[in-house]
Amino acid sequence: MEVFAVTIFVSLMFAVLFAALYLAERTQQRRGSIEQDALLPLDDTGRVPAAIATPSSSHDQHLRH
Repeated sequence: MEVFAVTIFVSLMFAVLFAALYLAERTQQRRGSIEQDALLPLDDTGRVPAAIATPSSSHDQHLRH
């Protein structure tokens, strides 16, 4: 019976930890994440942020080497 009590206690601690981390993530100020940056090429708005825009000449030189 002690195994069930320990299992339930650990499960509740994990649930509290995950809920706290989720709420902390939701309350943080919005900033770009790796996932959002990875999806930028699929953005339909037509604008490209300056951080990922590369001059075509440097891109062409890279392809030639």
